[in-house]
Amino acid sequence: MKSDFDKNFYLFFLTRIKGISDASIWNFIQADSDKQGRVSQIISEKEKDKRFLQNSKSEFKKIQENYISILDDEYPALLKTIYDPPLFLFYRGNIKLLQNKNLLTMVGSRTLTTYHQTNAIKIVGDLANTDLNIVSGLAIGMDSVGHQAALDNKLPTIAVLGSGLHKNVLYPQSNIKLAQEIINEGGLLLSEYPEYSRPQLHYFPKRNRILAGLSRATVVISGAIKSGTLITAQCALDGAREVYALPGNINLTLSQGPNNLIEQGANILLSSDNILQIYDLEKNTMKENIKLDLQQDQVYQLLKIQAYTLEQIKNQTNLDFIILQKIIAQLEIMNLAKINKFNQIEII
Repeated sequence: MKSDFDKNFYLFFLTRIKGISDASIWNFIQADSDKQGRVSQIISEKEKDKRFLQNSKSEFKKIQENYISILDDEYPALLKTIYDPPLFLFYRGNIKLLQNKNLLTMVGSRTLTTYHQTNAIKIVGDLANTDLNIVSGLAIGMDSVGHQAALDNKLPTIAVLGSGLHKNVLYPQSNIKLAQEIINEGGLLLSEYPEYSRPQLHYFPKRNRILAGLSRATVVISGAIKSGTLITAQCALDGAREVYALPGNINLTLSQGPNNLIEQGANILLSSDNILQIYDLEKNTMKENIKLDLQQDQVYQLLKIQAYTLEQIKNQTNLDFIILQKIIAQLEIMNLAKINKFNQIEII
C-alpha cells in the first residue's frame, strides 16, 4: 500500500473499483507480498484512468465526518477477525471505547414483554461498576432497553447503526434523543455508512455482523426463530464468539429464538454471573450488602418471582396498603425496585 498519509484514500480507491468486494480487498491486504503486489498493480493500472482517479478523490474529500479505517491503529482488533469486516467505520463520540476488551453485545426483539425487559434491565444493572461496555443496535425495543439500562448504570454503551449518523437520516428517528444521550455520557455511535446514508432494508442484517464481531460474547434476550436477533447470534457463532441466551416460556414466540439457541448448544443465561465469569470480572456486591427489614424482604422476595401491581402485592402479603406504599418507596430509594409502564412493581 501507499504511505501512511494517503493509505486511507487508496483503500477507498479500491472500494470504488467494480468487481472487487470489500472482503477481497481485506484478504489481499493481509496476504503475502505477492498478493499485496497485486493490489499495488491494480491501483497503478486504475490510476491511469484520470477521470476515475479524480472522481475518487472528489468523493473521498466529501467525507467530512470522523472515521477510522481497517488500516488504522484505532480499529478494533477483534472485528478484523470476522469474515467480512467493514473497511471504514464512521463514528461520533468516544472512539477509545473500541479498544476496550470487555465489550458485550446485547440484542433482542423489537416487541417487548415484561419478562424479557425486566431480565435485561436486571442483568445490565448487575454489571454496574465493572469495565463492561454494552453494544447494541439502537433499534426500537430490546436494543433501546439495553442502551438505556447501560446509561442508567453508568456503563458506556456503543450503538451500531444501519444508516448514516446525521440526525436527518439516523434510524430510527424516534431514538435521536437516546443517540445524543449515548454520546453525552461518553458512549459511541458507529456505522459503516457515510453520514447522509439513508437506511436500507439490507443494511440491517449486514450491520449485525459488526454487532457480533465487536464483542467476545453476545447475549440474546428475546427473538422469534426467524429474526434479525438470530442473524446476529449466528454471526457470533460463525466468528467463534460466545453466545448466551435467556431461557423463556416455551409457549412464547419471543422465547423460541433463545430456547432454540440453547438447544443447539448456546450457553444458557441464568444471571450476570455467567457473563462476569467469561470476562473474568468481579460482581458488583453493592446491592447484596443492603440490609432489609422483615417486611421489606417479604415484598422484595415476592418481586423476585415476578412483577406485581400494588393491589396484587397487598393480596399476597396481607400488608396494610399505607405500609406497603411506604415499603415500595423505600425499595425504590434503595434502587432495588421500580414501577414499570404496566403499573407493576418490578425489581431492578
